[in-house]
Amino acid sequence: MMEKRLVIALGGNAILSDDPSAKAQQFAINKTAKYLTDFIKEGYQLIVSHGNGPQVGNLLLQQAAAVSEKNPAMPLDTCVAMTEGSIGYWLQNALQNQLKKQGVKKEVISVVTQVIVSEQDPAFQKPTKPVGPFLSKEEAKIEMENTSATFVEDAGRGWRKVVPSPKPQGIEEAGAIKKND
Repeated sequence: MMEKRLVIALGGNAILSDDPSAKAQQFAINKTAKYLTDFIKEGYQLIVSHGNGPQVGNLLLQQAAAVSEKNPAMPLDTCVAMTEGSIGYWLQNALQNQLKKQGVKKEVISVVTQVIVSEQDPAFQKPTKPVGPFLSKEEAKIEMENTSATFVEDAGRGWRKVVPSPKPQGIEEAGAIKKND
């Protein structure tokens, strides 16, 4: 019997609540994993893609707060990979635990991917992807004065830092993923 495939997109804001701690994010993911397990039990092969915008923004803030000559801040692409990896790990772990708890034998893997983009993409000149926490207009103004970051008003909820979001051209690991399909 061929499995049905279901692609699920889990937003970074669905993972990060008012409490930005790892424990709170893991709690949200554990709740989600309970629902995802139901799909697996119904015979679906799940592919879960997740966002990480708020997590990246928070990690960038942590990096900036701890920067020193001996401990330089990690760049944006590395912070993206770090949060992609931690969220993938939490999700993989939560799904494995739920499946085991419910007596379902199924392997779960997470893959950190590298998105291929064009260096000429205009998004590099005009950042639009919100990351990190919401700030007041005054806080955003101070941040813009102290850094080279761009902040924009985000749907009446406050001001957020924006970073480039170039159009994906492909996924570097697509061939390896397809080989194991």
